Amino acid sequence: MLILQPITYIIIYMTQYFRERKMRHGLYTLLAFFATVSFTACSDEDSPSLSDEPDRPNKPIVVIYDNDVHCAVDGYAKLAGVRNSYRKQTPHVATVSVGDFIQGGVVGTISGGTAIVDIMNHVGYDAVTLGNHEFDFGMAQMFTLTRQLDADVVSANFRSTIDENLPFKPYVIKRYGNVDIAYLGLTTPTTLITGGQKTFADENGKLIYSFCNDNFYENAQRHINEARNEGADYVIVLSHLGDVGWGGFPSSVSLIRNTTGIDAVLDGHEHTIIADSTVYDNTGKAVLLSSTGSEFSNVGVLTLSTSGQFSSRLVQIDEECPTDKDVQAFVEQIKEETMAQGERVVGTSEVTMIIRNEEGVRITRTEETPIGNFCADALRYVLGTDIAFMNGGAIRSEIRQGEISYNTLLSVFPYNNSVCTATMTGKQIMDALEVSVHLYPKENGGFLQVSGLKFKVDPSVPTSVVIDENELFSHVEGSRRVLDVQVLDNASGQYVPIDPERTYTIASSSFLIENHGDYGVLRYATVKDRNLGQDVDMLAIYLSQTLGGKIGAEYGQTEGRIVFVQP
Repeated sequence: MLILQPITYIIIYMTQYFRERKMRHGLYTLLAFFATVSFTACSDEDSPSLSDEPDRPNKPIVVIYDNDVHCAVDGYAKLAGVRNSYRKQTPHVATVSVGDFIQGGVVGTISGGTAIVDIMNHVGYDAVTLGNHEFDFGMAQMFTLTRQLDADVVSANFRSTIDENLPFKPYVIKRYGNVDIAYLGLTTPTTLITGGQKTFADENGKLIYSFCNDNFYENAQRHINEARNEGADYVIVLSHLGDVGWGGFPSSVSLIRNTTGIDAVLDGHEHTIIADSTVYDNTGKAVLLSSTGSEFSNVGVLTLSTSGQFSSRLVQIDEECPTDKDVQAFVEQIKEETMAQGERVVGTSEVTMIIRNEEGVRITRTEETPIGNFCADALRYVLGTDIAFMNGGAIRSEIRQGEISYNTLLSVFPYNNSVCTATMTGKQIMDALEVSVHLYPKENGGFLQVSGLKFKVDPSVPTSVVIDENELFSHVEGSRRVLDVQVLDNASGQYVPIDPERTYTIASSSFLIENHGDYGVLRYATVKDRNLGQDVDMLAIYLSQTLGGKIGAEYGQTEGRIVFVQP
């Protein structure tokens, strides 16, 4: 024991030295060395027990967070107001975003996302990750906008396939008093599908970016380990994954279950409201999971207490919620500058056309809707085709009864997609309809609202759609869900059975036809005429020229274009 006593003193001194400087590699090396020295001189009972518990904060650390704001800019003043109230309680307050902030509303669409970045910079964010909609304006604009952001942009799985480099840092470590916290970002791999594969490909169609779907968990674990080894006491994941992994894609829940080393996950993408949930990682450790919903229905508050415990709560955005007047004034200025361009009245509506039912289900993604019919009709009439398709996920806002401004139409189609025409055989159209309903009854952004076409669906038939290794539609193999497909004969005004061998003209967005978005539902269409204008302008032209400036009662109900039946 005379030999062990000075060794023990050295271990204790050096352990304190390495921990204070977050030098865990040095600590592990030191312990390994002295373990071999002391092993022969003492029993296990005499060995010093040195834990690697993270430092506890000297004062609470609060992380204010949002997800899926989708240009609901009025909420930023409320977020800042909530943050101000917590700054009175502790000096350690951070602000983060879990993605989908630049797109989904008029302010983002008119400005190409720059107005949203200006607002976020005025609010002051510490770290953000990328949502799938951050790519809606194209890759060049995405990089421009992220360069303009004052916050650290983190994404651990958005990767170049050419050199395997990450365009953004996988994580950033921030210090709060005596504690280091890593914010690690992850973006859903479904972005390759919903964003259109051509967005991520070179001029030859070869994918030059990926989201690590083939090794998602291994990649995440590697960066978690790197953050820990760099000195992070805690790891918070900004996860734009959603808590439900449709089609076998990773979710925030599966991320936790397949990794270790995460302390909390702030989630987005599915618009789920999760105040404070617990999921266990692959070692059985409890990990906090939280999500605010969408469009500032809530502001999230994640707290790390002085006892080292995480908890979260959601602050509902209402009139009693505190407001930062400076941020509010800035947002009003931005809104005035951008919205003025679209306030002109372009028509009226006798009816209200919704996109969500009373339960909050986005019905444009699961069934025929009047607004879906209106949007598809606009493309078919203006572009003069046999058929038109509009993916339900592109229809983002309702149209209320009363006056309709250009901004109203922009809120319906905020993605600024160009439209084009193409040709498809009757067989290819029948296949596309199978892809459209292959996820039913789940919500599917690729669910097609149609014009010039009607059909029936038997949801009791298992889908026979085959998706290839690139997550694109390959072919139909087996029994079909879609029955009795009929095409409108313009001459007679009657519907007739579709001819599998005939070639039809179709109208849709370039997102579906050229970019192969939403599982490549229209990937087999042959482009006829491209760049025929913006989708929002199709609505304006149809409303003013075809409908005479008024949406009438015919759009007050559905027409039986898509009918679900049981055998």
